[in-house]
Amino acid sequence: MAGIGVGSRYLDQRAGRVGTPAAASQGIARRDHAVLIGPETATALGIEWGRLAGHAVEDNLFFHPDVMLPAIGHLGEDPRIAVVRDARGRLTGLAPVVMTRLGRIAPAVSIWSHDYGPLGVPLIDRRDVDGAVSAMVDIAGKGSLIVPDLTLEGPVAAALTAAAERSRRPVAIVGGHLRAMLLRPQAGTVDLRANSLRRRGGRVARQMRRLADLGTVTIETTAEPDCVRARFEEFLTLEAAGWKGRSGTALASASATAGFAREMVFNRSEEGAARIDSIRVAEHPIAILVSFVAGATAFTWKIAFDEGFRRFSPGAQLMLEAPRSLFSDPNVARIDSCAAADHPMIDHLWKDRLAVGTLVIGPPSGAIHRLGLAVLRAEVGVRDTARRLRSRLFAGRKHREAGL
Repeated sequence: MAGIGVGSRYLDQRAGRVGTPAAASQGIARRDHAVLIGPETATALGIEWGRLAGHAVEDNLFFHPDVMLPAIGHLGEDPRIAVVRDARGRLTGLAPVVMTRLGRIAPAVSIWSHDYGPLGVPLIDRRDVDGAVSAMVDIAGKGSLIVPDLTLEGPVAAALTAAAERSRRPVAIVGGHLRAMLLRPQAGTVDLRANSLRRRGGRVARQMRRLADLGTVTIETTAEPDCVRARFEEFLTLEAAGWKGRSGTALASASATAGFAREMVFNRSEEGAARIDSIRVAEHPIAILVSFVAGATAFTWKIAFDEGFRRFSPGAQLMLEAPRSLFSDPNVARIDSCAAADHPMIDHLWKDRLAVGTLVIGPPSGAIHRLGLAVLRAEVGVRDTARRLRSRLFAGRKHREAGL
């Protein structure tokens, strides 16, 4: 599919208008140039795309080609790929985008994220952050740019805000919240499990001892590709047997999500970037965690547990054990839980927090943008209130506490 040039001149696709980007109108030199291409064309980027993911100023597993292309192929969406190149033709930025309306009212371009990829940070080359981000902002043309699931305190958010200010575009944050994460502990600090045992008066340790009464307990970690795939099939079965299976939200509940997940796991395991941790009793898996590594960040993507062992808190036990194995990789500096805000289990186990929210960059002027933003704020407020009520309602139900 042919690309749509939006670097030196932008295209308002809805109205068919062509104009000059704000940066150019202010006499700011622009070396970087952005185009929108289709996924079929994007596959040809191959090694270049993977190299950008490795050099990105912020890690985003879900925008790696091994993950994004299967998501596009299986999940029924049809995003374009925003590709930024510098004056030498080097790939410096990339993100999937969809044409939408802010608050269902104002024309907008939104970076695409989804339920199985809760991070919307564009891939931005750490050597050209300002140039690549400025070109990406220009994609919005006379509309708004929406960046969901953005790390609000990271360098990309700072660069987006600065680019908006240079272009005299208003910036707003909607739905900001904190999600659980872990930073690599300093040498000599007490490990996560010891801290949890101290806080919880030994309850976690007692649960593990009682679990051992039922059979030999093993904690297994695997990163070998064939073993990862075999353990992932166990995960799919275990998840489908629990409450997610009954509610129709397990990965195996639909061929589309199962196909996406299998392809994602296959691709990342081939690169040595997939890891599966499990707790097993007499060789029977009672909790399985699927994680991936991208750059210096590990992502604990999905967890499932056997509800017959609920009284032993197997999900919590595994989330206490997993950081030890993930941090055994010296390149991993942080672990992103990928969990929802106010999660009833992981928020009590992991002490560090990642600020996440939706960044909205508007056009230099326009009442319709302000109206759309007001509607979006109201919708997000209602959803957040409902989520907090659900979290409180289910906080005491152990089968919910053990899942992500």
